Amino acid sequence: MSKRGYFFTLIVITINLVFAQSTPEVETNLAGVFQGKTLFIQNPFDKESRDFCVNQVYINEKPIDINYRLSAIKLDFDGFDLYTPVKIRVIHKDTICSPTIINPEAVLFHTIFRFVSVSLTDSALVWTTKGETGRGEFEIEKLRNGIWIDQEIREALGRYEGAEYSHFPNLEEGANKYRIKYNFPRGARVGHLYSWEVDFDHYPEPVEFKPKSAKTKVYLSRSTHYEIYDAGSTLVLEGQGTVIDVTVLRQGQYVIYFNGKDPGTFIKE
Repeated sequence: MSKRGYFFTLIVITINLVFAQSTPEVETNLAGVFQGKTLFIQNPFDKESRDFCVNQVYINEKPIDINYRLSAIKLDFDGFDLYTPVKIRVIHKDTICSPTIINPEAVLFHTIFRFVSVSLTDSALVWTTKGETGRGEFEIEKLRNGIWIDQEIREALGRYEGAEYSHFPNLEEGANKYRIKYNFPRGARVGHLYSWEVDFDHYPEPVEFKPKSAKTKVYLSRSTHYEIYDAGSTLVLEGQGTVIDVTVLRQGQYVIYFNGKDPGTFIKE
């Protein structure tokens, strides 16, 4: 079978023993991609303990708040976008009292394309892929106020053997969350596939600027978002970078904010 005829299956079902202090628990794992379908788990009743087998279900390491005293557990993946990678952990009592995943094909996903790595630092978002074919594209998305917002669209190189990409994010102070959406080329069986989410807590050093009295330019110690207000508290200039062109400003005193905080004043000569 040729490489292009090979389908990479993003599904793994494993059973791992987790020893508790008294009663051993068993962990059943399922990994795949949310395809808009409900996943059903059969939850047997244990006559000895007079309780149901499943103790807890996690999706992407977050516990799911559902009724576990039912013979059938239903996972609807509320809040998940289509084609988001999902890892499901089912914690149950032991190997004898074992749940059954009724329809694992609900998260079964076949594609030759996959994200190999995704990393985020204070300077760059870097990701690598394998299995690209045709003219797909990447959308870099940032989570802001609970909504994923497009930051940049990048054309894919189309290299089946593998490719690396980078994006230079505009990080906000505090928690930052990014993901990458791969749009398959036209004619593909599926429309898109998301990478996993990556986080970075950004707490940079305060921005310094000079000169305090300028005719043409103000220089910043690092790249940042800035806002300049006049004496009447009106926003007159806004941007991102390390150099601010102040030639358009009238003479007078101004207040400058960096990322909405750390204000300073300067005089436009």
